[in-house]
Amino acid sequence: MVRVLQVYPQMNNAGTERVIFNLYENIDTEKVQFDFLVERPGELDEKIRRMGGKIYYLQADKKQDYYQALVDFFTEHTEYKIVHTHTHARMGIVLKAAKKCEIPCRIAHSHNARTDLPKMAAYIKGLSSIPMENAATHFFACSSNAAKWLFPHKVKECKVLYNGIYMDDYLFNADNREMVRDALDISQDTFVMIHVGRFAKQKNHEYLVNILENYNKRSQSKWKMLFVGEGPLEESIKEQVKEAGLADHVIFLGGRKDVSKFYSAADMFIFPSLHEGLGIVVIEAQASGLPCIVSDAVPAEADMEIGLLSLLSLKDSLDKWCDMIETKKQNTKVRDLYKEDILNGKYNIKLIAAEMQKFYLENAR
Repeated sequence: MVRVLQVYPQMNNAGTERVIFNLYENIDTEKVQFDFLVERPGELDEKIRRMGGKIYYLQADKKQDYYQALVDFFTEHTEYKIVHTHTHARMGIVLKAAKKCEIPCRIAHSHNARTDLPKMAAYIKGLSSIPMENAATHFFACSSNAAKWLFPHKVKECKVLYNGIYMDDYLFNADNREMVRDALDISQDTFVMIHVGRFAKQKNHEYLVNILENYNKRSQSKWKMLFVGEGPLEESIKEQVKEAGLADHVIFLGGRKDVSKFYSAADMFIFPSLHEGLGIVVIEAQASGLPCIVSDAVPAEADMEIGLLSLLSLKDSLDKWCDMIETKKQNTKVRDLYKEDILNGKYNIKLIAAEMQKFYLENAR
């Protein structure tokens, strides 16, 4: 069996962590096993242990202390021939330590195309440590944009590895649609939009509320907006919704583990993000057969090529966004027509996990 060391600060059930864990759940653990080097406990730790994975906690406040702790760890744990590190502030340090300890396969994996935190961007891009481009042996990214941002001099060597999802889980379900709408007291003939994402600057909720305010002035039909997610800007967005007179139209659902049900309940997905490495929720929404109107900051790789994705610039007028909403409305009955294309698409986690497993086995020799 090959044991691969995955390195990320914390294994919670969201974002990059979920991408890593989806891979873990779909590899053959009799052939490849994931262990995790983290800085603090996370929501997925117990699941990892039940699957046979080991979790090591490694903390150090200072960069030099962290580097030495890594060297000590790798010196002690010579069983690891592959270290797979994912976008975070200290990944360059991890790769440098792994190189010093002569670990043969050292992977730098980019999951985003920007960060809202200038100091973190400086760390990640190598201003505080040796550039990861010199320390890694292999480069992965969830999109070409993510590759260009994190390792611009290694784009040609970078392998784009799509963030896979469980396609079956997101297929349109008419029973879930009816159940969720009844629970939220939304009539079956109400037009429902949905946004899924953390309440943070990157997701651009403020702009989305401006779109909704403009849409409300124009629309004569019944409509609702579902916000799924939580985060530091949640309260300020709730206040903006109230001030815009949209409280009766907008429903805040908080963080949800059953988000697929809400995709089925909705009629359209809106996502005016400022930047994305890929935008996994855009894939999920398309898998549910939803028309998706997203900003052109979402990379081209997010398009499942089944005719559901529409891109608009954040420089476009609010009226143009509202026009697109009206144009892309569709009959719910057509959502089942996408099923075959969705299941055979490039974001099927089972296909991606098989590709990654093959890579690990070939590079552990």
